[in-house]
Amino acid sequence: MKRSLLSFLLILSMALSGQNLKLVTEDDIPGLQLTNSVFYSNQDLRNYSGSTADLILEFGFRALNVYDYSFQNEKVRLEVYTMEDAPSAFGIYSVSVSHCLLWNRWSTFSCTNQNQIAAALGPYLLNIRDMNKIGSGQSLCEQIIQQIITKNPQESWYMPPLFQSPKLGRYINTLKYTEGPKGIAAVAPQLLDLFEDLQYNCFTVDITDRGQVGILARIQFPDFNSMDRFRSNAGLNNDQQTGPVMSMNGLYRSWYKINDTKLLYLECSTPNVKLSDIIPDRPDLYGGW
Repeated sequence: MKRSLLSFLLILSMALSGQNLKLVTEDDIPGLQLTNSVFYSNQDLRNYSGSTADLILEFGFRALNVYDYSFQNEKVRLEVYTMEDAPSAFGIYSVSVSHCLLWNRWSTFSCTNQNQIAAALGPYLLNIRDMNKIGSGQSLCEQIIQQIITKNPQESWYMPPLFQSPKLGRYINTLKYTEGPKGIAAVAPQLLDLFEDLQYNCFTVDITDRGQVGILARIQFPDFNSMDRFRSNAGLNNDQQTGPVMSMNGLYRSWYKINDTKLLYLECSTPNVKLSDIIPDRPDLYGGW
């Protein structure tokens, strides 16, 4: 009876959230039990996520389903964040993970740490962790995440071709995607003032090798005026390409205008790093910017 009730609640919560994800069941892992299922909407996300709710909402949050599983003495919790699209799911994934022990084992974008696995899967962010926090549930976490990814093939979403070039390949695990001030504050707070009152989407990678500290951003705006305001905020001239120029914060800024709504922006601790050093000579070979 209890199992039937939990199965009903599982189906109900998925229907309410619009989630079409096929979850793991006892048929997939004999002995696995679903012990609890809770659904969170935009209105009550803060009850679960606390102060991070604003960041999640900024990325286009749709729903959160939380599932508790048990297997023998192991207890794990699976969080399924349904976002508005694949870039939004990657965005919240990218600003949530760091210092991974193992990158991209389970999907194109996944992060494995002790007691926890996170993965971006189409419009979903999956986060599963060992509730005992002693490592015994890591194998169960891996089985569940593998089963879910296998049962839910998603249309491939690719990062901008620029970041697939060999020059930027070594930075790929620092790739972040943001759409608003909460995201920028988490990724690059020193850029927050440059984006004030602007709409945009922004991919960034950290440039940190050879003793250099910097950030490269590919930013897209809804119109030319927004891009021009950003350029003005950054203190850069209106040429096709500028830099490095020392800013008020002591860092060096460069930019490259891709078109009327898209640009590359580099901010670095030294003037010795130029955009030409880290972007491909022939972007067309990688599908453009």
